[in-house]
Amino acid sequence: MKKIWYLMAITAVAMFIIITAYVISKDKYTESESMAISKTMQDVSTVNKNETAAAGEARVEVTLVAVGDVLGHESVIYTGEQADGTYDYSILFENLKDEFTNADLAVINQETIFGGAEYGYSGFPNFNSPEEIGKAEVQAGFDVILHATNHTRDTGESGIEYCLNFWKTNYPKIYVLGINESFDKQNQIPIIEKNGIKIAMLNYTYGLNGYTLSEGKEYLVNLIEEDKILSDIKKAKELADFIIVYPHWGIEYQYVPSEEQIQLAQMMSDMGADLIIGTHPHVLESIEWINGRDGHKTLCYYSLGNYASGQTSMETLLGGMATLKIVKENEKVFIEDASLVPIVTHYEWSAGNYVTSTYKLSEYSKELAGRHSILTYDSEFSIDKLYQLTKEIVDEKWLK
Repeated sequence: MKKIWYLMAITAVAMFIIITAYVISKDKYTESESMAISKTMQDVSTVNKNETAAAGEARVEVTLVAVGDVLGHESVIYTGEQADGTYDYSILFENLKDEFTNADLAVINQETIFGGAEYGYSGFPNFNSPEEIGKAEVQAGFDVILHATNHTRDTGESGIEYCLNFWKTNYPKIYVLGINESFDKQNQIPIIEKNGIKIAMLNYTYGLNGYTLSEGKEYLVNLIEEDKILSDIKKAKELADFIIVYPHWGIEYQYVPSEEQIQLAQMMSDMGADLIIGTHPHVLESIEWINGRDGHKTLCYYSLGNYASGQTSMETLLGGMATLKIVKENEKVFIEDASLVPIVTHYEWSAGNYVTSTYKLSEYSKELAGRHSILTYDSEFSIDKLYQLTKEIVDEKWLK
């Protein structure tokens, strides 16, 4: 650093001398001499800029935030209904919008498919969500949408194709992961380049609730198949600086990762995945560093829980927002400042009126908690209980 400042000082003095000589004596020089002086001034300026650029490019970073499942239960669908028959879901994201828009990359798991109005919008067990939820996600600042879930095929293969067309037609710059329009697309590794860092992002689901895909259309959804994941990570290592895997996995409503999750996470770490962010259990699960092969380390958020839903047990209303920096410095890429921000889904249901929104737990008030419709199902629901549950699941060192 001292060397850079020394060079900058020398070049600044040189520029001053040259410019002074040029201004005082310009009439004494021929045109060619004047041009030579001008070129020297440009060269000095270029050297100065290059030294400054070298100093600035030694470290670059990408801020990333990720949240869990958006479950389109009927109460969530009703939340967006407007008096004129249209849908608007901005309320789902309004309290955390700044977090998403300010991040370099914001990621959300869209658990339920946008299968098209012709199927009729529906909640559990076969979900079909209004695509206006997707519109609200984009307006809230999300860059990456995860679509490989156990509910992806709830409206059939045509529903998946409708969803793909919705994103391609309306938001072609949004990265939609986990569903594909062809085998060729499925075999491509999604790479996002931000601030000089190339990030590969991979998304898979454990299954489709018993449904299967037609022969010849297996490309529609990425399934958790070890050979496929290993192949994708191997390709990603050749193309990217950093690899993130988003698996839809685990056991619903279980706070502790299953043996299958642990084994799969270890395998992905051994192969070179740098970050794993899981979804599906609908509750928070633990966070840990995994020691992979050859000293490689992988940060794993086993489950971020729900972002928004109509579920009626307290633990499903507590979710998490992963926040971290991906840093590239002197050709090394690593994670800094990783944490989890606890969030809570708030809803109020009354005759003909449904409101759903999500807050940081730290900004959630007792007044709101006292109006939560979960109290119909769990009279002991409280902010204190949410904090207690968070600390039971997640080591305090990760909490922000």
